[in-house]
Amino acid sequence: METMRLTDQQSLRIADLPENYRVVGVDGSAPFVRKPTGQLLRIEQNGRLTAATVAARRRLADRPVKRARRRGSVMATTPYTSTMD
Repeated sequence: METMRLTDQQSLRIADLPENYRVVGVDGSAPFVRKPTGQLLRIEQNGRLTAATVAARRRLADRPVKRARRRGSVMATTPYTSTMD
């Protein structure tokens, strides 16, 4: 996972986002958030929200997703019904 330092304006913008907006990644020096409608937005260094470019959306989509393993979760496996003859 990338580590980056946010500007004060970016930090304030993230703190002020509605609960249903999700921070989904970073590209360069800008975090990206997804609106409930699915639109991807970039938080500029000055705190302004702008639409993500097509190239930035592709770069973000090409990155492997790393998910934290939660207590009580199970790994995906082949269902037992498909192994029985």
